[in-house]
Amino acid sequence: AERKDDFGLFVNKDWILQAEIPAGESKAGSMEDVQRTLKDRQIALMKDDSLTGHDAVLVHKLYSLVSDWAYRDAQGVEPAMPVIEALRSIDSLEAVTGYLCDRGNLKRNYPLVMSVGADFTDPDIYITQIGTPSLMLKDSAEYTERTQAGELYYTLYEQLGTYVLTRLGYSEDEAAQVIGNAFALDALMAEHIKPTATHYQADYFSSLLNYYNPEELEALAGDFPILDMLKAYGFQVGQRFLVTEPDYIAALPELYTEENVPLLRDWMTLKAALSMGTLLDSETYKQVEAISNAVMGITGETSDDDNALQKVLALLPVPMDNLYVQAYCAEQQRQDMLDIIGDVVAYYRRMLESVDWLSDETREKAIEKLDNMRVNAVYPEELGDWSGLDFAGIGDGGSLVAANAAVQDYVIALQSDKIDTAVNKDKWDQLTMQTAQVNAMYNPQNNSINILAGILSGELYNENMSYEQKLGGIGTVIGHEISHAFDTNGSQFDKDGAIANWWKAEDYAAFHARAAKLAAWYDGFIPWEGANYSGQQVQTEVIADMGGMKALLAIAAQQDHFDYDAFFRQSATVWRMQSLPAYLVTLTARDTHPLRYMRVNATLAQFDEFIGFYGIQPGDGMYIAPEDRVAVW
Repeated sequence: AERKDDFGLFVNKDWILQAEIPAGESKAGSMEDVQRTLKDRQIALMKDDSLTGHDAVLVHKLYSLVSDWAYRDAQGVEPAMPVIEALRSIDSLEAVTGYLCDRGNLKRNYPLVMSVGADFTDPDIYITQIGTPSLMLKDSAEYTERTQAGELYYTLYEQLGTYVLTRLGYSEDEAAQVIGNAFALDALMAEHIKPTATHYQADYFSSLLNYYNPEELEALAGDFPILDMLKAYGFQVGQRFLVTEPDYIAALPELYTEENVPLLRDWMTLKAALSMGTLLDSETYKQVEAISNAVMGITGETSDDDNALQKVLALLPVPMDNLYVQAYCAEQQRQDMLDIIGDVVAYYRRMLESVDWLSDETREKAIEKLDNMRVNAVYPEELGDWSGLDFAGIGDGGSLVAANAAVQDYVIALQSDKIDTAVNKDKWDQLTMQTAQVNAMYNPQNNSINILAGILSGELYNENMSYEQKLGGIGTVIGHEISHAFDTNGSQFDKDGAIANWWKAEDYAAFHARAAKLAAWYDGFIPWEGANYSGQQVQTEVIADMGGMKALLAIAAQQDHFDYDAFFRQSATVWRMQSLPAYLVTLTARDTHPLRYMRVNATLAQFDEFIGFYGIQPGDGMYIAPEDRVAVW
């Protein structure tokens, strides 16, 4: 009966009863086991002095800066003081402008975000993009109605800010003033930043398409020195700028006033202080970790090796990735991925040819998009080149703060060089997508499916698994990612990766009606008493889960003597997880993926193959009547 009432619990019960969340972590599960394997491999590479070449030199130099606590303790908080003193000396709007437009202060937590990426309407060209800053409570809606997740973030910033600022020389009263001013500016910004819920609306991507030439951008920003900031970045090159939220940029002159200088200064100060907290001496580092853990309910300390790896990966993603590819990537893995991807794409073609609610015109465009999908499997053909980067190590009196600044400056220069140049869609950009991460993704901007090497271990994949286990493991991920091309987000991009409407109006309406039914069904989930679950928030990921499962079951039906029990069990095993309550609160509030138990039960119960194989009947917990099922494809 248990199997028919809660399949996820039936498969994972023994594991759940004995699972322990590791020290310093917020969760445990199959994905976390894969992450642990990846971390252990990366730690071994980070510490392997026998490795040679520029990538290895950079990694070992940074690892020494991170791991030599005696050296860091001798420096104390001194490396952060020039940054803090520069901020403390700001006493006028002119001084704020001077700070924002000084290249030496690059990436110092500006009140807007400047980046370079493929143009949304012409994805063959790189363009400068201007977006809104990261709010401390994560969502502008939190500033009008605080949720449980918002309270957690507020407590975290308040406690961390108080500690780090006093460590950097502020009195407790001064620290409280800085934090109060920082949140005051955050709240003013939030009035002009769209709430996260709008990101899940059908027209979200088209709302981002706001283009300005330099004169228009200057007029939009009024007294805010936006062109001077772009010039400091090296981003003033292009003649077109993509502004994701023009209303925010237009509101900046209201915020950028002499009266608000204390708010602007203290907002930048708090963000700068917190960004440096883990780069300083052991006392500061350990206290920052202790405060974060206490707020989030995490027990135990993260190991020094894990902490060091986190820093090295954050600053040297491409050099670390290159070392991983050379040490751990195998052709057999790539071939297995290409085989499963080929099977799923072939199914999707048959499905799109036969789905009864699409017109021939839209069907043709959808198949054209599928046929043009790029495949990046496991590792790139050509490794990224960071030979132009260097920074001072221990022998040269270097510091983590200085190394951090050098890397950020280098990355900004790499971005600046891309503006107005052609995007090579066939080149795997390791800066934005590292091979060595537990992830897979569909990228709508170049219409590509990307299965990364770091995810290929544990319950997701090993070379000796049966075909059914591979299909239920990594196949679940592959089917899911390909389905993203045809979810409510991916459907807004065409075969070349441009935001474009390739749907007939009646087909698009039918598609969204099906998606709305799915979202409404998920609204009914109550993961714990008092929780509000948002079906719209998880809509795209659920469409992908269900589309992927449908594809895998169609592939299974073509196999002789397919072991459905092994397949269903593996797909349930992949999503097992235990987590701390605070983590679950933030996950439910912010994650676009459904909670993992839903990814098992809510997905499998949509399909006759699952219902029929286990003899599930009306009245069983896993039974959903055919008319109540919500799979979009």
